Amino acid sequence: MRECFLHTYRCRLTFAKQPMNSLLHKTGCTFAATARAAHLAVLLCSVLTAPAMATDIPIGDAANYAVLYSGQGSGTQLSISNVTINGNIGVGGTASVADSGPSSLGGRVDFSAANTGQFHNTNGGNVGPTKVNYSQSNVTADLSLLRTLSDNLGGVAGTSVSLLNAATQTINAASGQLYTSQGVTYRVFNISSVQDQNGQILTINGDGSGAPVVFNFQGSANLQGAINLAGLTDDQVLWNFTGGSNGSSGPTLSLNNNASSHPAQYWHGTLLDPNGAVSLVNANLDGRVFGGGIYNMQIVSGDTINAPPSHQIPEPATPFLLLAGTILMWLARRAPGKRR
Repeated sequence: MRECFLHTYRCRLTFAKQPMNSLLHKTGCTFAATARAAHLAVLLCSVLTAPAMATDIPIGDAANYAVLYSGQGSGTQLSISNVTINGNIGVGGTASVADSGPSSLGGRVDFSAANTGQFHNTNGGNVGPTKVNYSQSNVTADLSLLRTLSDNLGGVAGTSVSLLNAATQTINAASGQLYTSQGVTYRVFNISSVQDQNGQILTINGDGSGAPVVFNFQGSANLQGAINLAGLTDDQVLWNFTGGSNGSSGPTLSLNNNASSHPAQYWHGTLLDPNGAVSLVNANLDGRVFGGGIYNMQIVSGDTINAPPSHQIPEPATPFLLLAGTILMWLARRAPGKRR
């Protein structure tokens, strides 16, 4: 680049001293230098505007589901009533699904087991599912991957934080413990207590690098209130309930943010509890819910679950690149061929 600018300067001096019959030859270098500057400016602009891929929680094929129910044990059931689920549902083990409605299921229902009549639609006003599939081995594989992920992240000594009983609360992901596993770097927090209430809003600010955020729970919790994500997506936040084994003796996960009274407020992220009971009651969730172990799972009483779409997060350009782009554009405008 330095040589290009020096070349442009020399061309200007030569241009002033040469007779008319050599002007066409000499002005060629000016135009070439101007073109180089403009080309570099365009390249910098493309760097400034190109989006960078965010790093999601690595859940593999489970990203195709809004709900994955473990369904371990005998006679277990996923109960659905008066809900809207925009996404697919996967059911492990030999568990059944009872949809007493009125419900709207915007995706399919996939059972890992063969068809034994385990899907029960008992309300003529129900909408969906789009299809019911059986003998879906990917459901079992997905649930296994999620158990491993929960155990791995649950063992991290994260930064301690409480969900406060306050109208608003802010957690900056940059204060979370850095932890890298299988090429993914996380920000990890350990939840020491849960005191949030309906109508309260927790804001989570991303660290600017696109790192996903994990909140580990060692005990049972009834989650309320709403989440506001800044610089993060739903698939970059994991609420991980740890403890227990083989689908039992884990903490209980409940979400009830009083959706009927706060219809515009949503919890965000993936709820994961492989070894404990899971229930969503009168709740709004933009994200996913996985787990349930050997216990019955309930998704009832006015819930809305929206599975996240694919996405990108554009990262802000650095001030240096902005300044460099401005300088190059100025040089292009100042070239002799552009003067009037």
